[in-house]
Amino acid sequence: TDNFEEKTKGKKVMVDFYATWCPPCKVMAGVLEDFDKVKPDDVIIYKVDIDQHMELAKSNGVKVLPTLVYFDDGINVGSDIGIKSIEELKQSAKEYFEQG
Repeated sequence: TDNFEEKTKGKKVMVDFYATWCPPCKVMAGVLEDFDKVKPDDVIIYKVDIDQHMELAKSNGVKVLPTLVYFDDGINVGSDIGIKSIEELKQSAKEYFEQG
């Protein structure tokens, strides 16, 4: 996360903001593992533990866990809060990354 801007620049990135003590985050982690197998090849998933990177979570408006934040070329283009299904993730990725 030290080079967060570098990791998101020029890419389509989904960032899973989670905490180790958060049961719904554990459920979402499993869904993301499955989604990783079917997601578009140009979409990258990163995980950020908010207890270790609170400033990054705050700067991206994360108030509830789990929260997925979508970055297109380094720009925050949207977020999903709570547990999502693979189909919902596919739909969100399509919506957030379809521009341009």
